[in-house]
Amino acid sequence: MIRAVNRPGGAPPHTTAAPAAPPPGTAGPATAPTAGPVGADPLPSAGTVAADALAAAGPTEAGALPKPARAMPGASAEVLYELGIDALVAIIETVGYGVCITGENQGWTYVNPAGARIMGRPFEQLRDENYLLSFAEHERAALLALEHKQREGDTGFYTNTVVRPDGTELEMTWSGTVVTVGGRELAPAVFHETTSVRQAQREAAELGAAAARMAAGSSTTDVLDALVRETVAATRALGALLLVEDGRGLLRPAASTGVPDALVEAMAASPARLLDLPAGPMLARGRAGFLSDDRERLAAGVRTASWVDALDELSWEGTAKFPVWRDEHVAGVLVVVVPARVTAPSEAELAFWSSMAEQAGVALGADRMRHEISYASARVERERIARELHDSVNHALFALQTRAYLVQRALDSADADRARQAALDLEELARQATTEMRELLVELRPSADAAPLDLRQALRELAESVTTRHGLPVRVTVPKSALPALPPGTGEHLVRIAGEALHNAVKHASATAATLTLTLSPRRLELAVVDDGRGFDTAAARPGTHGQQTMRERARLCDGELRVTSVPGAGTSVVAVLPLTA
Repeated sequence: MIRAVNRPGGAPPHTTAAPAAPPPGTAGPATAPTAGPVGADPLPSAGTVAADALAAAGPTEAGALPKPARAMPGASAEVLYELGIDALVAIIETVGYGVCITGENQGWTYVNPAGARIMGRPFEQLRDENYLLSFAEHERAALLALEHKQREGDTGFYTNTVVRPDGTELEMTWSGTVVTVGGRELAPAVFHETTSVRQAQREAAELGAAAARMAAGSSTTDVLDALVRETVAATRALGALLLVEDGRGLLRPAASTGVPDALVEAMAASPARLLDLPAGPMLARGRAGFLSDDRERLAAGVRTASWVDALDELSWEGTAKFPVWRDEHVAGVLVVVVPARVTAPSEAELAFWSSMAEQAGVALGADRMRHEISYASARVERERIARELHDSVNHALFALQTRAYLVQRALDSADADRARQAALDLEELARQATTEMRELLVELRPSADAAPLDLRQALRELAESVTTRHGLPVRVTVPKSALPALPPGTGEHLVRIAGEALHNAVKHASATAATLTLTLSPRRLELAVVDDGRGFDTAAARPGTHGQQTMRERARLCDGELRVTSVPGAGTSVVAVLPLTA
């Protein structure tokens, strides 16, 4: 006789640690058949096993399931009885959802063809094996812990990770119950793969959040911090870091989470470049990869050994690295630290991390665009760029947010088809937004084949432009002799610092004259901008204003410092001091 036992929430097939023994005279556990010699009867089909398991209660009327005593009331149950065991087996064997039964000792008793496809092995190989071995090792204890909760009435659906023989991982959502057949406790469950849907949910949520942050004007630091946090929160990663090249091509931490502060400090002081990293040449070509022995490789590197020492408190061996693009070249890398117990990330995790790296590149590109816009003093150009942002990128970001909401709504209503379509729309919109952003950046940056910057001439042209456009006389003094070769980007940073200082003299100081002086000595280069404006009290001024913050960041990118002195009524002096290396 079948006795239905309420087991809401659908745990994966399992039994209690000490199931009740079959009463005397009832059918005990079925013995798994073994393969016979060639020409012998074949192994019983999964459908035969299902029929045997369901009919193990003893003799019944031909073609009918043994009826429970009011365990399944209602017309629907009566229909199943009338259809008979053959019809029920046919349904289970052909349905697209996985159906399984586990028995004593948590072994697989039955798995239908759809379920076997998800598990990656035929039923003949799964039969009698402990079902926990088919799931990710770190989830097994939690699966066992669910048994007690479910018997207390836990009713939720659950999602777990199936580990297939080829190493791939799939996410599945399942629900089940417990029945007693002929004194045997059996745990049937129904499940289906949700890898793509769950991945779409995570990406949709983060893409929508990133779109909202950028559309709302959040700082680049806030956006990058949120991206690395999500990189870890939505996956099995221990930590993540975003490293970005500075003006000299050195890697500097731009955002991090889940790693010790000592690592961030070690990276900030390190002379490592992209090519110094294990698999660095591959990253420079725009290819991502996972190194299961990256700890050993980093420790062997002269410029990266200190990074490993700073990570001693974490249990890790490998990392996944993803190139971060800015202005059509690799300008950084997203490093994801993977726990030692994870031999390889899943395909879904790799795809998600790649998406985060792409979003970081868009954010960095947007940051450079904001700097360019703040530097440009021509109102017509500013208004044109604002129109482009509003009419293209901002609209695309809003559309991304809307599609992310639709995906969430579809997932909440268990409409996987609609969720999948909305996720595809979201992916296309994100691709369009990225393309439009890059096209806009192309218009703002100098040509890639432009001649090297002549710093002395660039400062003269800057002064002339300020005088012409704003009427502020600027006297320029630069060395007569040629300047030494400067690290890439240093000249551009100095011109931008001078431009911001002169812009402040016009906008805030009401200056009537200014000087721009470039001084060269054997060990350092100084750029000074002095105006005769109203000045200000540096002690009372609010620190971290956007203009000063930008100038200080540019000076730091050149391994220099910025000094600002001012007295109310006596003007302002802005001096950038940069060391020169032999």
